[in-house]
Formats: sequence, C-alpha cells, structure tokens
Amino acid sequence: MKIKLDFVSNSSSTSFVYISDVELTEEAFLEAAGVERDGPVGDLFVQMHGEVKYALQRGATVTSKEAAERLSGTHEFTPEVIQRMKDAIDQGKRVSTGSLSSDGPLAESLLCMAMFEVESEAFYINAYNNYW
Repeated sequence: MKIKLDFVSNSSSTSFVYISDVELTEEAFLEAAGVERDGPVGDLFVQMHGEVKYALQRGATVTSKEAAERLSGTHEFTPEVIQRMKDAIDQGKRVSTGSLSSDGPLAESLLCMAMFEVESEAFYINAYNNYW
C-alpha cells in the first residue's frame, strides 16, 4: 500500500459561450454584473473580465449552425444554449467559446467553479451548465 503524504489537488476546467456584436469591454462586463469598479469587489470583477477576455482569445469562434450543433455533445451546453447560438449566427452575431481552469488565478478559478449566466444589452455569456 502506498500513502501520499503531500498535497493532492483535483483540477478542472469548464466551458462557456459568449454571444455579442462587440468585443467584451470591462465597462460592459461590470455594468452587466452590477459592480462598481471602485466598489468592494470591483478589483475581483475587473480580474474576472480579464480572465474571460483572455479565455475568449484562446477559445474558438463558432461560425455555422452545424458547428454549434456539434458542441452539444462536447461542452455540455444545454439544447436551449445551442439554439441560442444558432439564432445568433443567423443574426450575424459573433459566437465564441472559451474555457476556464480551476488552476488559474483566483478570478479564473472562481468563475470555473461557478454556474453563471450574464445577459445584457451588449452581450450574453452562459456557463450555466458548469458544475463540480
């Protein structure tokens, strides 16, 4: 029998979709979250914006309804989210997917462990199907 005496971790990653006509700005992100930049959690949400934006840069753009449909079996997006992606593609909006890791900085790790959906006039983010 072997006994591990040092730290053991269990890392994870999670996927999300971003739908919008525009790039994700810090201002729009904070406004949608209802957070003031100078408020008590402003710095954390600014970092979360940076992590989401960086994840989108590393992510993929979904350019067809067929490509959106193929995500239903690989990223655990709900059928409603897949349909929303297809509708957005029909409307000429940008549909992107990204991934967050629990091994990243605190802001990324918090987002990775949370189920969240953010909808504003500027954008839509869905990571609702995330779970640990």
